[in-house]
Amino acid sequence: MTIDWAEFHLNPELIQIAKAFVAYALEKYAPVTAFKASSVLSRLAESDISSKFPWTRQELVATVSAWTKFRESIIFFRTFYRWALDRGMSGFDKETYLALKDIKTSRLEPYERIFLSQSGLALDEEVQLLKRIEREISSGCWKELQFNIILHLGFELAPRSIQFHSLDITDFEFVEIADHEKYYTLWLPMAKKVGQRRVERRPRKITSRLGEKISRHIAEVQRRFGLNCEPLFVNSRGKRLSVQLIGLGLKHELLEAGVEKPNQVSMLLRHHLGQGLADQGTPAGMIAEVLGHNSTVAARAYVTATPNIARIKEKALGKSPPYQRIMRSLLTGEIVQRRDTVAERAIRGVIDTQYIGDIGACALPVHTHCPYNPVYACYTCKKFHPFADGRHEQVKEALQREAQRFIDMAEHAGDLAHNRPLAQHQVTILAVSATIARCQQHMEDAEDDAV
Repeated sequence: MTIDWAEFHLNPELIQIAKAFVAYALEKYAPVTAFKASSVLSRLAESDISSKFPWTRQELVATVSAWTKFRESIIFFRTFYRWALDRGMSGFDKETYLALKDIKTSRLEPYERIFLSQSGLALDEEVQLLKRIEREISSGCWKELQFNIILHLGFELAPRSIQFHSLDITDFEFVEIADHEKYYTLWLPMAKKVGQRRVERRPRKITSRLGEKISRHIAEVQRRFGLNCEPLFVNSRGKRLSVQLIGLGLKHELLEAGVEKPNQVSMLLRHHLGQGLADQGTPAGMIAEVLGHNSTVAARAYVTATPNIARIKEKALGKSPPYQRIMRSLLTGEIVQRRDTVAERAIRGVIDTQYIGDIGACALPVHTHCPYNPVYACYTCKKFHPFADGRHEQVKEALQREAQRFIDMAEHAGDLAHNRPLAQHQVTILAVSATIARCQQHMEDAEDDAV
């Protein structure tokens, strides 16, 4: 991003003031925001008052009033005028600033153009993306590994392109405890907030798989470019990878994974993460914190879209053969026999005041307490190994009865459309149905093998 000051045919005194303002904007805002603020100077250079300074109140208000279709230009010019006024610069007065504040703009509602319910990844696209992330990459292809890490990190934390660009090797940390078990943390740089002069970094936990990839990548980068190399993502010369190259590389990875949405790259993964969190019942404040938003406006939009998505999953995806195949293969672990499982690993629980057992086994260590509700959460957990002849039909019937009670209570309260427990039950019932079909297929295959 460059500014050619010679092309602005402005008063020389005003040029000097504008340069000081851009320096201030670069210190306070993100670079792209400061660059946008400088664009108002080109609009000013095209006006009738380009060579005049100081301006009269009438001619300045008349000029800025003609920009009503360019809301950002008016906002940035007000900011510029207020900045100069606060510093007591000659040619700027309070009465003119108040007159500028009275100029109306064609205001858009926040996030009016966002159609969040269709901006994330479809279920089959997510499966293809995970396969792309989990593929094995030879140790000699460090560039390919680097972009695989960017894709993986985009799926887990959904940073903006500028956040990828700003990451340093020192932002990556890990802690090793007993039994050589490691926990990985990434100090993710946040976009500059209003009033902040330094970039804030917040700790984000990442999976062991991603942490191991980053460890290998750092070792290779330091081997190639020396121990003093600071950026986490680098180009072939060891310099910090640019935002443009990050965007192009991420777009290539998405296309290779079969996700063909050319106009959405990092924002696609951000919308997918935000909507996924909302679908799981995450509060708007937590979604805003994870995504690094200044407010909960966008997060509330994700939450608002959730009931519609739940109904679509129930009515459309639940009857779709591809969706059923994916659910059968991904929601739980492998199917096992009851006789091959120790009693301590068996799962038991209560649904709709009914005790239910003999449904499967948990792969967690015997003395580990699962943080989720048994039975309810098992059918969407990879640690759950369903019994081939388990009482899954009993679970489904109990969930359906409990869901009906939620429907009855919601209808009585007049809040059926936004009943999150009901939406969660519908998803769980679909998962149980998929497990039943998968177990039936498993038993039929076993009979065929026996014959």
